[in-house]
Amino acid sequence: MKFKSKLILLSFLASLFWLIPAQAEDDGNEGIARVAVITAKDGHDKSLIKAITDYHHWVANFDGHHKYSWYSVETGPDTGKYIARTGGHNWADFDADFDWQKEAGEVFEKNVAPHIEKAEIYFTKDMADVSNWPESFEGYTHFTVEDWYIKNGQYGKFRASLKKIVDTLKAGGTPNHWGFQSIESGGHGGQIRLVGANKGWGDMSDKDPSFFKIMSEALGGEEQFHAFMSDFGASFKVGRNWTVKRMPEASDYGN
Repeated sequence: MKFKSKLILLSFLASLFWLIPAQAEDDGNEGIARVAVITAKDGHDKSLIKAITDYHHWVANFDGHHKYSWYSVETGPDTGKYIARTGGHNWADFDADFDWQKEAGEVFEKNVAPHIEKAEIYFTKDMADVSNWPESFEGYTHFTVEDWYIKNGQYGKFRASLKKIVDTLKAGGTPNHWGFQSIESGGHGGQIRLVGANKGWGDMSDKDPSFFKIMSEALGGEEQFHAFMSDFGASFKVGRNWTVKRMPEASDYGN
């Protein structure tokens, strides 16, 4: 029984070491991100945030460490959980090996892991051609997230329609900012994610010019707009949605 419990503990700790990988020397950027959905143990939320902040400040002393941004889940089925994300990577970054990683693992296991109940890991890839991120994320605090699932045999139509929508919105001077990401592992086939950037709750209301205004004018009218969107909507299924809030204190590396 003790041996089985030890195996469970080792498996759990191994799943948490997503914070330890180091940056490879390659300067390229394949747009890969590692994301962890974290459940804190009951009553450990404050202790977890304090521990991860201290860990970030400590690991910042080593060259090649990954920088994670932390978010609290504010709405949706995972409300109360945390998201930790490190983006802008190549796949090779997650295989890099540095001599300080063993010590980092020991520090993480001792100080951070005791506050975590569960961590689910997955990888995403940026879809830059259909994204419209701001030049700077300064002031952006809240992010809306929605999962889409492309239907079998509909990928070509979905991508062509999405590209037309994005190009039209950009040409029409949309004030909104968003990014699309494909789920590379840890998700479902044909799963992509839409993330919207907002400067607080009040920034989530429809802005002028609106999506409808830009698209209907470009397509030739309201009837054409609804026909196009109906055809586009038939190529995918909308999944769950939620909102996260950036946690500056937990994302701070002290440099």
